[in-house]
Amino acid sequence: MQLTRRTFVGSALGTAAAMGLAACGATGGNAAAGGEKALTGTYTIHVGGYDWGPGVDKALITFDAPLDAVSATDFTVTETKQVTDWADPTFPVIETTLDRQVTDAYLADAEGNKTEEPSNTIALELYVSPLDGGNMVFNMDSQFATWCDPYYLTFTPADGAALTSEGATVTGVTIEQNPTAQTTAADMFKQGAYTASDGIAFDYVAYAPEEESDALLVWLHGMGEGGGQVTGKTTPYAPVLGGRVTALASDALQSKMPIHVLAPQCPTVWSDIDGQMTNFQNGIDQRDDCYYREALAELIDSYAEGIGATKIVIAGCSAGGYMTMNLAAHYQDKYTAYVPVCEAYNDRFITDEQIAVLAKVPMFFIHSANDDTVDCNENTMPTLQRLKDAGATELHSHISEKVVDTSGLYTNEDGTPYEYGGHFAWVYFHNNEADCDECGIPVFDWIVEQMQ
Repeated sequence: MQLTRRTFVGSALGTAAAMGLAACGATGGNAAAGGEKALTGTYTIHVGGYDWGPGVDKALITFDAPLDAVSATDFTVTETKQVTDWADPTFPVIETTLDRQVTDAYLADAEGNKTEEPSNTIALELYVSPLDGGNMVFNMDSQFATWCDPYYLTFTPADGAALTSEGATVTGVTIEQNPTAQTTAADMFKQGAYTASDGIAFDYVAYAPEEESDALLVWLHGMGEGGGQVTGKTTPYAPVLGGRVTALASDALQSKMPIHVLAPQCPTVWSDIDGQMTNFQNGIDQRDDCYYREALAELIDSYAEGIGATKIVIAGCSAGGYMTMNLAAHYQDKYTAYVPVCEAYNDRFITDEQIAVLAKVPMFFIHSANDDTVDCNENTMPTLQRLKDAGATELHSHISEKVVDTSGLYTNEDGTPYEYGGHFAWVYFHNNEADCDECGIPVFDWIVEQMQ
């Protein structure tokens, strides 16, 4: 499937959506004379976690009467949501309506499982890509990503669709505008909260493996997934749906070793110096002073104690990479190992004395050389060199030239793999495709070695 960019055009659906549904002949009600029916229904959505972030990839529609059969060509689907208008130099957040591609459709039971029998529930699987299906929007003013509000799907019987219900011809369909519920790829994570001794409160989600484990992996999100307490428009699930962090709870890692996963959400930004984002008022004034460092360490220690974890690996990307390195610089060998990904902690903050200790601590750096958001040559590369010069024996790194799709699902028009921005180095981490440049060990395998 080739990716092509779309022009986002704002659309005020509201009344228009209702008129569109009415135009389908949907008035609700029961079987009409002559073997005809008009159906009414509601729907739920499923949000998957992908390399680039969340994507609405499935809808379950439940009608007031059973459908006899359904195919992928029976419904057209549009998506109404907020997007950032990147063509406007002020980058406003606008409302727009986009077409969604139905890749599969089938009769389903209440849980969404395929069935061959007529059913009141149908499943529509929807194509997702870096350009299709996202339900989060990045706000340039706040620098946070939030859940799109509004976000809803509109379902219309396609021209020529021959839908029947108990043998009667379906003459129209009315489906409530907003989804009644949603499931996500992160539902195996459970939500929690913690207040540190200094009063700083964190929300978090955490995954507990079925088998007993004394291993804990802490994931620290990037800048966009924070700010839930400020905006009120995300939840603690944003840090694991804002990228493919759900892979940490999948067989890709867990089949190698059962590992607890803790993903806290920063109230603002990990590199905030005072909790008020004072150092973000005129660009980003990065400093070593971190308002959340001690409180986060308290949360990690408290959670680890509660589950009996004795081995703790800290990993994070971008602003979360900043915090990973900040913890490493100030706590050094307190934790088992560190995985900084496209980290935003400038090398000048790390003293020679800290380097001398970190040279003995297992570390695995991941970055892309063409990262134009966080310069690899100001952060990762000089720190790597200083650690090597200090005789580091447990140092690993994966420095790619660029970041491209490796699934084979997304290509450019010329057939080459779709290329992400250089800052997306977390793609290689979450897919366990960040192999050490020197020894070849994949990062998940390396993490497991540190936990044993």
